[in-house]
Amino acid sequence: MLALLPPAVPDVLRQALRWAASRKLGLTIAVALLALLGMLAVASTKLNPQTALFGASLHPSQVMEVERALLLWNEPFTTDDQHTRIFVNASRRREVLVRLTLAGLPHAYVPTTADVLGEQPNAFASSAFMDDRRRAGIQGDLVASLRRINGIADATVVIAPASDDPLAGVDATSPASASVQLLVQPGVSLAPEQIGGIKRFVAASYPGLAPERVVVVDAGGTEGGGSNAVAPAARSQTALQTSIQTALDAVFGAGNTVVRVSMRTTGEERSSTRTLVTPHGLLEAERGSENGTEGGKRFEKLHTQSRYAYDTVVETRSTHADALARLSIAVLVDSQKISLGQSQQVADVVRAAAGADLRSDQVVVAALPFRAPRAAPLSGGPRPLRALAAAGAAIATLLACWSALAARRGKRPTPEDRAASALQESLRHEMPQTAAYVLGGLPQSVRDRVLRAYDPQQREQILGWMNAKRPHV
Repeated sequence: MLALLPPAVPDVLRQALRWAASRKLGLTIAVALLALLGMLAVASTKLNPQTALFGASLHPSQVMEVERALLLWNEPFTTDDQHTRIFVNASRRREVLVRLTLAGLPHAYVPTTADVLGEQPNAFASSAFMDDRRRAGIQGDLVASLRRINGIADATVVIAPASDDPLAGVDATSPASASVQLLVQPGVSLAPEQIGGIKRFVAASYPGLAPERVVVVDAGGTEGGGSNAVAPAARSQTALQTSIQTALDAVFGAGNTVVRVSMRTTGEERSSTRTLVTPHGLLEAERGSENGTEGGKRFEKLHTQSRYAYDTVVETRSTHADALARLSIAVLVDSQKISLGQSQQVADVVRAAAGADLRSDQVVVAALPFRAPRAAPLSGGPRPLRALAAAGAAIATLLACWSALAARRGKRPTPEDRAASALQESLRHEMPQTAAYVLGGLPQSVRDRVLRAYDPQQREQILGWMNAKRPHV
């Protein structure tokens, strides 16, 4: 078999073996490090195996939703060739599932028009079946569009086609209608304009469907789609608490103060009306007299008409059920970082920022020592992986020490160096031409070692005699 190889191949192999033999230490260290890295990679794969995120296969659209979330969360994952299953590290599966559940992902799969058109046509399918499939695709398109509206977490759309059966009678005939259920995100309230826009959007997507025939309800069944809306008083309380907390964090640093705000509302609707009349005196007056005879009798009549000026003010006051009745603010400061003398200043600033009334509202500032947070563990990985990493570090340290020791040994003089040094010592007192004569009969390697021991001037003189040239003195 070797005879079939080109003639240059054995020479190349011999040179490669000679080079590896001359660099035995470095090659050994390189091979050991590569083996160590391979062991760490294999152990990491074995100790952190990947497992399926979900027990069942998903639709590709659902997989894309989960992929976007995992990319935003910087979670490593892989998918299969069919793009229907997602694999994550087994140690991270539980946490990833919790985060997906809180985010409401993945959404339930609803077939769209693209999915319906992608199905294999059936020549024996009835027209009613095909109409149902097309309507299902439109419903899926509407659900996908509603999910993209800000504040809407999920949606369900059901379209009922018009009933035009001539045998069912006139009373049984009804136009098309649609029902939409919206699941809004926490704290989101859809305005009436948004609800009207959704009705028109749904009606425009199906032939013969009018906006007044579209009903929109929320998760609780209330028409209008806003059951998850937060009361105005609760929003005001949260906004005020956040405003005070951020201001104190900017002054004293995050984690040194805790703010809690409580707002008490009136709890009932109140309305009152008051009329205020303010007179301004006599505006004008008219006087007149009348005299004459009637029935043989003489009469005289006097009449006076006065007009007075006055203002009438009708004042109507109404109080909503969520109107503020009393405000209470509690501020806790860390006594280890904030002095007690600053507590009153903090109370004055908080009272002014919140617009608190000195008579009815209450602002309390207390200085208490905060408990130091518990230190988190340095490593949360599995114990076998930490042990393997420690073993790898120990092996790398041993290899580094071995390399340093071998390099130090490599600096020791060899027998050839000692022989050259002894020869140079014996030739040190000889003439340059004598040293040139002796060195001319030695091997080149020994000659070079001896010449390196001379100073540059003597070396030039000896080389000049060796080349049969007298040096320039």
